[in-house]
Amino acid sequence: MRALGKLGLIVSWLAATVLAWGLVYSLVVRENVGAVQDFWALKRLLAYGAFLIAPALTFAPLGRLVRVPFLEIEAVAGWSTSLFVWTFIDPDQVRGPLAMLVVLLPLLVSVSSVFTLLSAAVELRLATRRAILPDPLRVRRRGYVLGLFSVGCLLLHSLEALTAINLGLLALIAFLVELLAMTWFAPVRERGDENGGSTGDRRRRNEYGRGAP
Repeated sequence: MRALGKLGLIVSWLAATVLAWGLVYSLVVRENVGAVQDFWALKRLLAYGAFLIAPALTFAPLGRLVRVPFLEIEAVAGWSTSLFVWTFIDPDQVRGPLAMLVVLLPLLVSVSSVFTLLSAAVELRLATRRAILPDPLRVRRRGYVLGLFSVGCLLLHSLEALTAINLGLLALIAFLVELLAMTWFAPVRERGDENGGSTGDRRRRNEYGRGAP
């Protein structure tokens, strides 16, 4: 009975998630809700709710499953903001650096949330096999590095500058960022009482001892 109950919950969650994203697709693509000018129009209000509910249904249970703190909050904020921006903001008006930041920052958060989720699933599987605790910091870091690379590729493509050389340079930048982050947040051993044999793991923020004690 318990197994059937869990199966029913999974099926219900999948159905609700598919319906929510289907509503988003219908409003944005078929109904062209972005062309509606009235901020308080019924279609736009329905779109606002769908933009929040769809990512919440998707990432709230998955974020808890992979044990990454605040992943669902990041995903809902990023995806809902990205859907709103890409639906209701005219691309011709996005010209200044600040306007580009308003478009690219939510996109970075939303894309990184997907990569963080995938990285966390792999990390949790490996941690279970090795009987160790998963590292949410490493998971989130990898998610944002991959998100930065993906958004950078999209930006280069939009500027018609996505060449093999630029793609290689962007990959090199992402690799250097990951390498620097691995060094910056490397786990180090903290010596404790030698008689008691106690040691503790702490994370250093840099090489000069300004990390958390």
